[in-house]
Amino acid sequence: MSSESHRPTQEDVAREAGVSRAVVSYVINGRSGGNVRISEKTRRRVLEVVQRLGYQPNVNARSLRTRRSQLIAVMVPDLTNPFYPLMIRGAQAVAQRAAYDILVYDCDDQPARERSFVQAMLGRMVDGVILVAFHLKAEDVSLLTRAGIEVVGVGGELRPLGVDVVVPGEREAVRELMRHLIDRGHRSIAHLAGPPDTPPGRVRLEAYRQALAEAGIPDDESLVRYGTFDREHVADLVGSLFSSSRHGAHPTALFAANDVMAIEAIRTLARLGWQVPADVAVCGFDNIPEAEVVMPPLTTVDQDAEAIGRRAAELLLERLRAEAPLPPREVKIACRLVLRESA
Repeated sequence: MSSESHRPTQEDVAREAGVSRAVVSYVINGRSGGNVRISEKTRRRVLEVVQRLGYQPNVNARSLRTRRSQLIAVMVPDLTNPFYPLMIRGAQAVAQRAAYDILVYDCDDQPARERSFVQAMLGRMVDGVILVAFHLKAEDVSLLTRAGIEVVGVGGELRPLGVDVVVPGEREAVRELMRHLIDRGHRSIAHLAGPPDTPPGRVRLEAYRQALAEAGIPDDESLVRYGTFDREHVADLVGSLFSSSRHGAHPTALFAANDVMAIEAIRTLARLGWQVPADVAVCGFDNIPEAEVVMPPLTTVDQDAEAIGRRAAELLLERLRAEAPLPPREVKIACRLVLRESA
């Protein structure tokens, strides 16, 4: 091998800096050095040599020594939904501070791809996973835990499986949003629902119906339309509730199960000649960045996606660092109603 292709090693750094390899290891890994006192001058000299030589730690060698890959995987249903990149951003901020890298897996809301994720992780030497699981079964998750992979779930579906979960307060937030609409005089409130076989679709639909019952308003199934949490088919679904004609009864408010559908509903209503909120109040869920800039700005529920991601990563790292098994933990993240001009 020519000298030009030689990859710098810890030995090279130690020789150039005039220190032991152990000192180099302590400095690179951000440790104090145990009983060996490392002065700030020595630390700076080692880091200068690291930068000058272009030294990069050998991750594979470290994994063999520590039996850790320093990898965390995050599985999400749909990366095109702006909520999930924000959640991943929060998780990554925590992971990077602990010298962990993040792998992201988009399941495109397909059960087969969620199961493929499990199989892929069993062969990738990941230390832990954060799951936003819509379709995984108990036996799928147990494959991960039996293989020594720590698991944190986002949402309450994984609670019975003995893993840590971060649970947003969706049900309470939907009921608060519905009370806001009802207090403003709305009695005919349509719901643009997510798939009822997914946890958020089911929870938000149940909360919508619960709020109607609490207000003594009959649950009218003709006011419910089932979408896919993305823009697909929203125009048709909204069009079936509202036509360009102003004759006859129509819903005076629309609650969409997420902001992506709510924003598309506002655009569709404008094309059909309806004004928001003068003719129809529209609300969403998630508080994605676009919710604030759509016209009119969207009344919605803020889940704080980054906080959810941060807390999930913190729970995972606590498990990875624990010297003894930890009991399953549940952390609730409060949601808040964000009132804007659409309702």
